[in-house]
Amino acid sequence: MMRFQTDVLVIGAGGAACRAAIEAADCGARVLMVSKKPLGNAGATCFPVAEMAGYNAGNPDVPGDIERHYEDIVSAGQGMVDPALAQLLAEQAPDTISRLIEWGVSFEMEDGDFYIFKSCFSESARTHVIRGHGKPIIEAMTQQIKKRHKIQILDRVTIAGLLMDCERCAGAFGWDAEGKSFIIESGSVVLATGGTTQAFLRNMNPLDVTGDGYTIGHEAGAKLINMEFMQVGMCFSHPVINMFNAYLWEGMPRLYNGENMEFLTNYLPEGLSSYDVMHEHRRHFPFSTSDASKYLEIAAHKEICNGRGTEHGGIVADLSHMTDSYIQSLEDDCGIHHMWPIARDYMLHKGVDLLKQKAEVAVFAHATSGGLVIDKSASTKIPGLFAAGEVAGGSHGANRLGGNMMVTCQVFGAIAGKNAALSALQNPVTKLDSQLVAKFVDRKKELLLRVIDTEGMILRLKECNQENLLINRSEVSLNFVLQMVDQLQKEINNAPLGNVINLRNFELYSLMYTSQIMAISALQRKESRGSHHRVDYPEKNNLYNRAFVL
Repeated sequence: MMRFQTDVLVIGAGGAACRAAIEAADCGARVLMVSKKPLGNAGATCFPVAEMAGYNAGNPDVPGDIERHYEDIVSAGQGMVDPALAQLLAEQAPDTISRLIEWGVSFEMEDGDFYIFKSCFSESARTHVIRGHGKPIIEAMTQQIKKRHKIQILDRVTIAGLLMDCERCAGAFGWDAEGKSFIIESGSVVLATGGTTQAFLRNMNPLDVTGDGYTIGHEAGAKLINMEFMQVGMCFSHPVINMFNAYLWEGMPRLYNGENMEFLTNYLPEGLSSYDVMHEHRRHFPFSTSDASKYLEIAAHKEICNGRGTEHGGIVADLSHMTDSYIQSLEDDCGIHHMWPIARDYMLHKGVDLLKQKAEVAVFAHATSGGLVIDKSASTKIPGLFAAGEVAGGSHGANRLGGNMMVTCQVFGAIAGKNAALSALQNPVTKLDSQLVAKFVDRKKELLLRVIDTEGMILRLKECNQENLLINRSEVSLNFVLQMVDQLQKEINNAPLGNVINLRNFELYSLMYTSQIMAISALQRKESRGSHHRVDYPEKNNLYNRAFVL
């Protein structure tokens, strides 16, 4: 077994992980970053699924602007946000823009100043725009990492568990692509592994984002919060996958099912029109039960699940009428005048001319809004274990502001890196007992040696979650998810042991683990609030004005 030692172990290589590694190194710690993919290609930050990244920050030169950012976070969260984390995020967001510009990231400009617009669930315009989604951020931080000799990289590996010593997190263990095991002894650990939307058939994340951080953190004793809340929304699904940003709804695209029939009005209550629903949806990309826009995703998803989708499993979206003159004739309080040409040209670059051809859309899982419970130092309840980015919970709630995830990665990535370094320097890395390590490793090794139809089982789980856990939830549907997880676990337990390590077995396990957690949380919340929609409890209930912690 290979053995490594470092002060700070950073698990992940996306936006939060890179920022944590940089900060930890700048605080004097030796840092080892580990990831499934090479630096620059790992995680969701740089995944090419949108023409732009929204990046929220108030203007410190405008009185009250930072406070309004905080207020919007709390308001959107509907009682599920940790106010201390929200305050910290709003206060530190502006400085992150200066730092990113210093590192070479370009922000969209208009008339000599930052172009900003009012993004999802916000009452004030503060969303800055970075073309190319988060790729420029990752490219800039990759260059910064390469300049720091204290940061080492170990990629093409999978971390399968954390190592504990006297109730303190003391490292992690895993396997490389060749099936060779290793352990990493460290003074502290930062989990920055992203979310778990690969648990759904339609999702906006790369294959390496499989909920591993939730799984290994929770197994070690850390708590999870708000796991019933996730960002789900309409996305282009064919011939390319791309986000269908909120401002596009103001253009009033025409939607048809696989039978070439308009369907939205069939799902609307009396007095509500398709125009009303789309006009409301211009305010936010994600699905939310908070307003009438919810009927778009509810209707489209039901059409697809009931067999009335296209041959590609989507809904036809016709945007051919959205010419420049038409767009400019619209009143604009959502950014469509500035952003439509960017979206149109980005899709054209991907090979889709939206003015000449119809595309398809479907409901996709976008991001997990819950995660590991952390405090203002980005520390979990486990000494030596920190978390940042999508894997951490509390800074988002029932709804999440559009543009808040990228900045959350920067703010809490830096906080986690700094405090992990301080923790590691105060608690130097030590050699762990070999028998103790073997107990941790052997339990997961047995899972990896099981001879199972891993890909088929992952597909079954994804299909089940897509229909039963995505938006139209009920006690019956959520129990289907739990039954599926139980069935898959029985199949794993009954499978023979082989002699080849299969790392996808661990990803299956993580997807099962997080699916179960999400379903249990969703069952407990017998109401509809924000992104959580229970068809059997369609109204918000003040009895549930609290966050669930598991």
